Amino acid sequence: MELHLIPYQDKFIIYRPLRRLAFIGNQAMARLCEHLAAVDAPPAADDEASRFLQAVGFFAEDEEPTAGSASPAFFQPTIGVLLLTNTCNLRCIYCYAHGGREGAKERLPFALASAAMDTVCRYAIERKEDHFSLSFHGGGEPTTAWTLLTDCVAYARRAPLPARINLTSNGVWTEEQRVWIVDNLDKVSLSFDGPPAIQNRQRPTRSGSGSHQQVADSIAALDRRGIDYGIRVTITDESIVNIPAIVEYLCQETGAGTFQVEPAFDHGRARIDGVALAQHAAFAEAFMAGYDIACRHRRHMYYSGARPWLLTDRFCDAITKALIVGPDGFLSSCYEICDRKHELARDFIFGDMRTNGTMRIDTSIRRSLLAKIEERRQSCRSCFCFHHCAGDCPSKTFSHQPGGHLQHGARCELNRMLTRELIVRYITAGNGVWHGQAEAAPV
Repeated sequence: MELHLIPYQDKFIIYRPLRRLAFIGNQAMARLCEHLAAVDAPPAADDEASRFLQAVGFFAEDEEPTAGSASPAFFQPTIGVLLLTNTCNLRCIYCYAHGGREGAKERLPFALASAAMDTVCRYAIERKEDHFSLSFHGGGEPTTAWTLLTDCVAYARRAPLPARINLTSNGVWTEEQRVWIVDNLDKVSLSFDGPPAIQNRQRPTRSGSGSHQQVADSIAALDRRGIDYGIRVTITDESIVNIPAIVEYLCQETGAGTFQVEPAFDHGRARIDGVALAQHAAFAEAFMAGYDIACRHRRHMYYSGARPWLLTDRFCDAITKALIVGPDGFLSSCYEICDRKHELARDFIFGDMRTNGTMRIDTSIRRSLLAKIEERRQSCRSCFCFHHCAGDCPSKTFSHQPGGHLQHGARCELNRMLTRELIVRYITAGNGVWHGQAEAAPV
C-alpha cells in the first residue's frame, strides 16, 4: 500500500495516490494510517477512526498507472507534429525558442510534411484507429508559413483516414486567416496573456506594437463559431501578481474552457534577457487564487507539473506517439526542442524524415533518452507527485551537463506546492474526502 503523509498547517494530508484517496487528519490519525499501511491489513480495533478508514475505502487495492509503450526500436507514431517554420510575427519577451530571431528563416518543405502525414496515417490504419492526429507547432508561428499550412491541411483532409487537426498559435491573424481557420481546423491552442497591458508588454509584435487587439479579434471569431480552443498563459515574475486578474479577464472575455498557466521557462529569449520566472512560491500562491476564480466560472485551469487527477508513468506522449518534424526535416522527441542549436538537441533530435516517407532513426539516441527519463523518474520514487508528473517534463528539467537529467530544483518544489494545494481543494470539495475527481467545486 503506497501512502504519503504530507504536512499541511498543523495536520497531515493522508494520501493514497494509487487509490485516488486523500483526507486530512491529525498526528494520531497519520500514525495509525502509517502503521496500517505498513502491515497492509485492516485494523483489529472497532473504533471511530477504524470505521472511518473502512468507510472511505482506505484498504482497497491500488490502481495501476497508465502505461506507455517506450521501446527505442518500436516507433509507430500516429500523431504528426509539423514545426513549419522558425519565423514569427511576435517577439515575446520570454520565447523559449527565440522565435523570429534575425537571420534565421527556415521552412519545412512540403515534400517532407506530406511524407510525415502519410507515415502517421499509415500507422494509424495499421493500428486500426479511427483517425490520425495532425498538429502545427514550433519555435515560430505556423501561420507565417500560410501557404504551407493550408496546403498541409488540404493534404491531410484527402488522406484515407480522417485527420483531427490542431493549431498552436499566437492568434495574430488576418481576417482572411480567421475565416479559414474556423472553417478548416478542429482545435486551436492559443498563447494569450490576458488584459491589454500585460499582453502588449509580454507579447509585442516584431515592430514593437501591441498584439492584444488582433488576438482578441481572433478569439471572438473562435467563439462565434464555437471552435474548441484553450488558452496558454505565460507568467513572469512581473506578472505573478496579476494572475487572478488575468484569469478573471479570460473568464469574462473569452469562451475558452481551459486555461494552461505556466511560468516563463529558462530557455531561449527568457534566459538571454533574464525574464524566466524565479519567484516560485509567489507563483504558486497567485496560481491558486486564479484557480479558485476559474472554478467559480466553471473553467479548468492547470499547470503542467501538477496533475493529481492523473495516474501515469510518463509526463507526455511525445516520445512514444508523436512524429515531430522540424523545419529542415529533423525528428525530435519534444515539441519544444525545435532547433538543432538547442542545448539539449543531442539528447532529443534522433533522426530525419525522408521525402520517400521513410524515417532515418538513430535508436541509440532514443534508447539513451528513454533511459535518462526512466532514471530520473525512479529518482522521484519517494515523492507524492511521482504518479502524476512521472519525473516531470524532460525538456524543462534536463540540462546538458553530465548527470543533468537527475537535477531536482525549484520546479520540483513548485510541483509539490501546487499538487498539495490542489489536493486540499479537492478534499474540501468532497466534504472532507477526495475520491479522484479531477476538479474542485467553485469556492
